[in-house]
Amino acid sequence: MDDRRVGEPFAAVLRRFREARSLTQEELAERAGITVKAVGALERGERRRPYPHTVRSLADALDLGDDERAALVGSLPARPDAAAPAPPAERHPAGVDGPRPSGTPLLGREDAVDGLVAVLTGGGARLVTLTGPGGVGKTRLAAEVLARAAEQFPGGAAFVDLAPVREPALVMPRVAEALGVTEGVAGVSAAGLAAHLSGRRVLVVLDNLEQVLGAAVPIAELVDRTPGLAVLATSRAPLRVRAEREEPVPPLALPPGDALDDPGAVAASPAVAMFLDRAAAAGAALEVTAENAAALGAIASRLEGIPLALELAAARARLLPPEALLARLDSRGLEAGPGPRDLPDRQRTMTAVLDWSADLLGPGEAGLLARLAVFSGGFSLDAVEALDPPGSPGSHGDPFAALATLVEQSLVTPVPPPDGQPRFRLLEPVRQYAAARLHASGAAVATADAHAVWQREAAITAGIRLQQPRIGSVLDRLEGDHANLRSAYLRLLELDRPGDAAEIAGSVWLYLALRGRAREGLAWLDRASGPMSDVARCRAAVGRMGLLLVVGDVAEIRRVADGLPPTVARAGGPLLELEYRMLAGLASVFVGDLAEARRLLDLVLGADPGVDAAWVAAHALLGHGQLALVAGDLDLAEATLAEAVGAARTLGNEFTLATALNTAVSVHEVRGGADDEVAAAALLGEALDLSLRLRMSWTLGYAVPAIAGLAARAGDPGSAATLYGATARLDASDAVNPHFPPSRATAASGLVAARDALGEAEFLAGWERGRAATPQDVAALARRVVAEVGGGAGGAGGAGGAGGAGGARGVSGRAAP
Repeated sequence: MDDRRVGEPFAAVLRRFREARSLTQEELAERAGITVKAVGALERGERRRPYPHTVRSLADALDLGDDERAALVGSLPARPDAAAPAPPAERHPAGVDGPRPSGTPLLGREDAVDGLVAVLTGGGARLVTLTGPGGVGKTRLAAEVLARAAEQFPGGAAFVDLAPVREPALVMPRVAEALGVTEGVAGVSAAGLAAHLSGRRVLVVLDNLEQVLGAAVPIAELVDRTPGLAVLATSRAPLRVRAEREEPVPPLALPPGDALDDPGAVAASPAVAMFLDRAAAAGAALEVTAENAAALGAIASRLEGIPLALELAAARARLLPPEALLARLDSRGLEAGPGPRDLPDRQRTMTAVLDWSADLLGPGEAGLLARLAVFSGGFSLDAVEALDPPGSPGSHGDPFAALATLVEQSLVTPVPPPDGQPRFRLLEPVRQYAAARLHASGAAVATADAHAVWQREAAITAGIRLQQPRIGSVLDRLEGDHANLRSAYLRLLELDRPGDAAEIAGSVWLYLALRGRAREGLAWLDRASGPMSDVARCRAAVGRMGLLLVVGDVAEIRRVADGLPPTVARAGGPLLELEYRMLAGLASVFVGDLAEARRLLDLVLGADPGVDAAWVAAHALLGHGQLALVAGDLDLAEATLAEAVGAARTLGNEFTLATALNTAVSVHEVRGGADDEVAAAALLGEALDLSLRLRMSWTLGYAVPAIAGLAARAGDPGSAATLYGATARLDASDAVNPHFPPSRATAASGLVAARDALGEAEFLAGWERGRAATPQDVAALARRVVAEVGGGAGGAGGAGGAGGAGGARGVSGRAAP
């Protein structure tokens, strides 16, 4: 049967076939792997020329027979380039064909232009591909390079726009036309074109190659056969030929995140400069001021420094001041409004730009792109596979292969991994676009549920790993996934699963403590109230006790411990029960209930040797050392703490070792002899270096005020005042409130000594210097004090910067966990 109806447009044919199968637009979109919006646009005739793979997907989804398939394809209007090549651009025999650089300044790309001109003119590479996401400025950069390099190509320089071309076979004819070939253009081959170009030195820009990557081999052949030819291509994906040199084009540089209150630093950012230039073109005379610097920096960051996104947003600056525009971006996302009329239709909104990219994807890749919107901040390969396990019912295929395609198409961005495992992210405009597609597909709820389940399981696994050796990469991965943990936690609360939500916070309490998020963790646990399993209840209680130890609320720790029935404690398993007893024992030490402390800590140390509880046992041993110190038995305290340091070294857990070193300092502080100062300096130097290298704010918060006390006792009250001021600058919401009496007394006396030695005015000046100091400056000063007091024995072996020096700090002592 012939299903063709003369003159029937594609929109009507598609709607007729869909209705004949009793499918809704939503059902057809899901089957075809495209959006409902796309189906609607096709049936309304708003999109008259869908891409060939889109037509194939629709035909497959409708299960069309041969005649029906021919009718659907036959109803498509002929593409202008399908019947005849597009008319050539105006040519100049030895000049530049195609667009000149626009009148807009090229911001933040000067070095890139110089480098590309040098490569293309100097023979460093003759086939260079600029890759990057849509709107990042590849075309603008290529046009600038063409203009600057043209005079060095006497045989001609041409710009070939391939955006209208959909068939790879039509690429070579377009290149031939642009280069002035007039005979046999329609069937020109690489060999034939190379013969025409023989002896000429020519530069060609091939713009928008991503939809005709099948032409990569002929292009490579043309370059190989034409020694005088240099090709600069732009594409969202590399060509993957041997002659190619790929040059990724990154977004424009953003202002430093810690300098958004500095108008000079914000104005110096190319991304902000781009926004201001385009805002001025739209009639908004903006300058960076102290009042608007933070909003302008946030706009640039929100748009990820993507030039087209900045230009589209700047078009609204005439009506909206920066603060209002930022709020609109936060609430409305991508659609700030259409851009300048002289932009191509596919670039007048970010949605149109990303539609262009998404239409080049297969159904599996498009589906994965949508699901990736569920991640906040970034994601790892194992997290992607957890959303769509290969081989599972309803699986969309191999997620690794689909992810690789998305990376190649510049829709997914690789980022440096914290733990050696590949890690990726979506630029924010891409994530918003993907989220819209995910909601349109109807899979948003199921994807969010799968994400929450995965993050809970990952949190429990990470909590176990934090009690083992070499925890730096675990901390870094958890920090990279912090936004994912938060969104999963909130999703579980929405699903009325408070126990699962509480297990996330309870499992990673040590991460939250070490990276300055103790108050946030306690707030998570407070919200996760309601019926839950005994295991979840136990895990939440242990997490709460650990975080309360950070903030110094030891009375509340004892209340939590007393309120946990023995049956619930046992339900968490032997290791969790021992951790609960260890934390309760430490709290008893700090409030002076030494008999109860000894009972609880002995239970931990006398546990079944079959339980792998080395981490808990090491901290229980530290608690026994503190107990001896509070009881006044310095010899026993010194011996016990030395044993604890040895156990920590054997365990290889950096947090445990830094804690043991910090705690061992207390004996030397109480004794106060000259040799004790040297010994304390050596211990503090190692603890400082460990804390800086792993960015452990909890242990760093104990070491820095102790080093301030060391400086005060060594006759350096200026350094002491600065270090005490630095500790006071830290976020009060995560400040440690220590309750270990010997350390509290020692730190208080150091503070008084520094103030008395300097006088009130000079002490306050030093204090303010410390409050204003950078983490790097604080670390350098602390290391200098340690080296001077210890005779060079401490603090020199550390690695890493002082990043992460924020978080819990107290100037009156240390509470060893």
